Formats: sequence, structure tokens, C-alpha cells
Amino acid sequence: ALGVVGVPIPYIETGIALSGVVLGLAVMFAVRPPIWIAAIIVGAFAIFHGHAHGTELPNATNPLIFSIGFVISTGLLHLAGIAIGELKRLNWGEWIVRGGGAIIAVIGFGFLTHMISV
Repeated sequence: ALGVVGVPIPYIETGIALSGVVLGLAVMFAVRPPIWIAAIIVGAFAIFHGHAHGTELPNATNPLIFSIGFVISTGLLHLAGIAIGELKRLNWGEWIVRGGGAIIAVIGFGFLTHMISV
């Protein structure tokens, strides 16, 4: 909502990149924080991601189509996450998941240090 109404939040791109680093490292090291800590981390990063998406909505050619596409893509990302989580059931699956976390952390670090640009 903040992005839709134009409320500025500083360091949006930095927060998004940092979320990739932090969450990627958490997956890589199989960190299992208490639920309340996880909720705070996810909630904080959701502010940055939500603001970025919210600022895109007013510029969309058709906000309804944009919103429908956003909901569908979010659902597909959740399904992909479930499928990746299911890999842990395989003997080597945990290493694949943790390796994926490492890749996400490296990409997030690349964005954070501007070695990768959008």
C-alpha cells in the first residue's frame, strides 16, 4: 500500500538485495530460527518487496491484469518453493537445496555490491 500511494521508503533496492543475501545464507546453513524471529525477518523484507511492487502498479497499463498476473505468479512461486522443499526427501536433496541457497546469497550479494545490475 505504501508504494501504491507514493510513500517513499529509502534503500528499497538495498533491502531487496539484502533479503536475497540473508535468506540465501539461512537456506545454505539450514538456519531454523524461532518462528517469531523468522516472522520479523520475513515481515521486514516484505516491506521492501511490497513497496517495489506497489510502485509498479500505478504505472501498469491495466492495473487489474497486472494484479491478476501478480497473484498467479505468486502462486506459481509458492508451488516452486514447495517442489524445491520436497527435494529434501531425497538422499542428496538437502545439498541441492542448500546449494540453491548459496546461489541466491551470491546473486543477492552481487546486487548489493552493484556487481550485478538490473
